[in-house]
Amino acid sequence: MTGTSRYAPRSNGAPKLAIFDMGGVMVDGHDVAPAIASALGLDAVTFRRLLREAGSDDLDTGRVSPAEFWERFKAVTGLGLAGEPWGDHFHPRRRPRMYDLVERLKAAGVRVVAGTNTSGPHYRVHLDGGDYAVFDHVYASHLLGVAKPDPGFWLRILGAEGVEAERSFFIDDLAENVGAAARLGLTTVTCGDVDAAVAQVEEVFGLVPG
Repeated sequence: MTGTSRYAPRSNGAPKLAIFDMGGVMVDGHDVAPAIASALGLDAVTFRRLLREAGSDDLDTGRVSPAEFWERFKAVTGLGLAGEPWGDHFHPRRRPRMYDLVERLKAAGVRVVAGTNTSGPHYRVHLDGGDYAVFDHVYASHLLGVAKPDPGFWLRILGAEGVEAERSFFIDDLAENVGAAARLGLTTVTCGDVDAAVAQVEEVFGLVPG
């Protein structure tokens, strides 16, 4: 085990609630920055910097609409694109092993929800594609008004679910997010290699390897 993952089964039983990130956990193809950067004639590093300068956090937390954000981006950078770039370039691909894992957890009596940093366009693509249908509920940052790694993200979910942090589990591909959840007391796994992540989750919940 490396990083901030911790997956020893607890003495008072396995977690009652499992919170799964989407991009980098449930799906691939989630990072649209390189494609949008290319369409703008930029490299990805420069584009990400300009996103921050234009206040992309406000998009993830729903404080501005996608249209308002791109107007702000154009005002800051002088650059713009037709259409809705976040949705136009977003083509997520499901990871079958992770979807199977969620189904097995639910069959074992665990409540499984999505906890995702996202924006309206990405949220709609996932909805239209049925990518959220496997979950008991979806907690999306742009609807919650708070995004990972702000502790308020998990506290909102735990409050809505009525479950203590010590009886909850979280998996994400970003160490920063995993670390923030672990500090609140959630059992956590960092998703890098899918097979390794599945094995760790199986150990947390006492699932038969599949």
